[in-house]
Amino acid sequence: MATTVFEWVISQLNCAVESEGLPDVINVIHWRYNATQEHDGKIYFADTYGSSSVAQPNPQNFIPYADVTEAEVIGWLEEILPVEAMQLALENNI
Repeated sequence: MATTVFEWVISQLNCAVESEGLPDVINVIHWRYNATQEHDGKIYFADTYGSSSVAQPNPQNFIPYADVTEAEVIGWLEEILPVEAMQLALENNI
């Protein structure tokens, strides 16, 4: 069986100028989740996309928009989305 490689692409972040006293709060993540697989020298591709709302952050560990890393955003997505089900669906599409 061929190995499937999955990759997140963060397309856009929506940000509130102020929310509950915190500045520059990310509130929506626009994303794509790609899957590629090579089989017999051919590369197959499938993807899914969407946008996900992000809960109001805890003031104790809040990270303003300018300081957020891609890895942190991906971590948030992996906490709120059914990643295993998404991977299975993408593999089935391939």
